[in-house]
Amino acid sequence: MPSLAVDVLKKVLSSPPFAAARADAGGLLASRVAVLPASFNPPTLAHLELLAEAREVEGIASAACLLTTRNVDKDLFGASLEDRLGMLLALADPAIAVLVSNAARIADQGAALEAAFPGVAFDFVVGYDTLIRIFDERYYDDMHQTLAPFFERHRVIAANRGRHDVEAVEAYLATHPGASRYRHRMVVAAVREESASMSSSLVRRHLAMDGDSPHLPAEVAEYIRTHGLYREG
Repeated sequence: MPSLAVDVLKKVLSSPPFAAARADAGGLLASRVAVLPASFNPPTLAHLELLAEAREVEGIASAACLLTTRNVDKDLFGASLEDRLGMLLALADPAIAVLVSNAARIADQGAALEAAFPGVAFDFVVGYDTLIRIFDERYYDDMHQTLAPFFERHRVIAANRGRHDVEAVEAYLATHPGASRYRHRMVVAAVREESASMSSSLVRRHLAMDGDSPHLPAEVAEYIRTHGLYREG
């Protein structure tokens, strides 16, 4: 992995919350970026399809993967943060920036990105499972006090995930008291059923059993083979 990326990751990890930085060597970020926050353990074809669909949303100029070093629900397991960043950089897609943040909540990720990239707007791309966590009051002292300023500056692009199809996403946004309050700042996107049912945990099981998975970009699969990731034992 390039030394610049290693230094970026170390700096973000050692920074007070909430920090964000760019780890790839791309040019300036476009005016409005569709950013997909995830643990990328590992990055899958579903992640790429979700970003491709988000890029079709009105106003979006470019896309980015945001490696989150903290998670509201999970401890770190599987590949190291260095390898997760290495897999994202292995994609080498100039259309997708690679960012890193030490913020777990999307609202805090928004604040970190705004501070790191003044003048750039970010819309957050999420699946149904992440969508419902945004409006889970367990993660806030005062949910609306936190989310109101977030939604003033950012949109959320929500997609179907697993057994929750586009109609389920629409129904959630229409009926959930917290989500419906910000419905005007939400965009619903659709991914193929195969991609919606794909998960990093499923890919890890494939890799542990067979050493391969059909759900990986070729560059990520090569990185995993080269570095011996996700092998049993």
